[in-house]
Amino acid sequence: MRTRDESPPIRTQWLVSAALELGISQREIKEFLASVGVVKTDWNTLPSNSYIALFNHVAAVCKDFYLGLHLARKVDLSSFGGGTYMIYHAANFRDCCECLASYDITISQGISIVFVKGARTSRLEYHINQAYGVDLRQDTEMSMGMLVHFARQQLGYQWTPKKVQFRHCAPPSLEHHQPLFGDNILFDQPVTSVSIDNKTLNTPVTTADPYLLDILRNHTEELQDKLLRKNSPLIRVRYFIARSIGTANCTAEDASAHMNMSRRTLTRQLKKHNTTFRGLKNEVLKEMSVKALLETHVSVSEIAISLGYSEISAFDRAFKTLTGLSPTRYRRLQGK
Repeated sequence: MRTRDESPPIRTQWLVSAALELGISQREIKEFLASVGVVKTDWNTLPSNSYIALFNHVAAVCKDFYLGLHLARKVDLSSFGGGTYMIYHAANFRDCCECLASYDITISQGISIVFVKGARTSRLEYHINQAYGVDLRQDTEMSMGMLVHFARQQLGYQWTPKKVQFRHCAPPSLEHHQPLFGDNILFDQPVTSVSIDNKTLNTPVTTADPYLLDILRNHTEELQDKLLRKNSPLIRVRYFIARSIGTANCTAEDASAHMNMSRRTLTRQLKKHNTTFRGLKNEVLKEMSVKALLETHVSVSEIAISLGYSEISAFDRAFKTLTGLSPTRYRRLQGK
């Protein structure tokens, strides 16, 4: 019997509508979702794991390798609700980026958006909480594409980002990517992100509405508070680690900032549960490592890189400390 998918929900009405327009029936969609663990079909929202699976299924059925990029120009960012509503009424593009990063939990607890400010160039990082080996290409290309398309609506259609990075491998051709992202596109990178010149961040948003923005901000903050209260600090920190592991942002400082509390408060909260940030990070690292070793055929070196290790020897030592076995021996003994 298929395990029920209880991953964090995300809005998916736009994907269902796109699938129907492409000739895929509701019955076929429902049967596919049942096969991946969706017990009761809700066309408005789906568990994030099932959303990724459905996105990939639609692309495969339609034989559209670039479906995510094609949908990026058609799907409105506000389709994802929460903080995405606010960007259309923010004062400038910098405020848009900060809204997305501040209220990412209202989009889905299965994703994380980080706004990294630099001296001359800043970037938005997009992390999605999925098991290693899951194909995220359709979702990440669409997400980056929607963001860039929105920016071009504000900045002019000749504008392109300073740089766009994707974690997945390079496609056979860039002819579908370059018209949207420009020429500076990198693949096999540690994180999916889009880099923007800081001068661009000051550009006013043409649909800015301070009054409506204030109303939306209050509503979004209420929604965010409700979501945060539902989960204990322990669960929230584990979500943060799972989304950011393998990046420079997977630290107690970044976790506390993301949760709008001081590092000392976070430490105190975790102490009540008899654990620490390092302890939780080790737990998540072990879970993700074991899952990747046992459920995929990906090489140990690739798993090490995805989890933030520049050298396989360092990953070997860490894994052996956590399990008593090297990754290779662990995989062999489990019959993988």
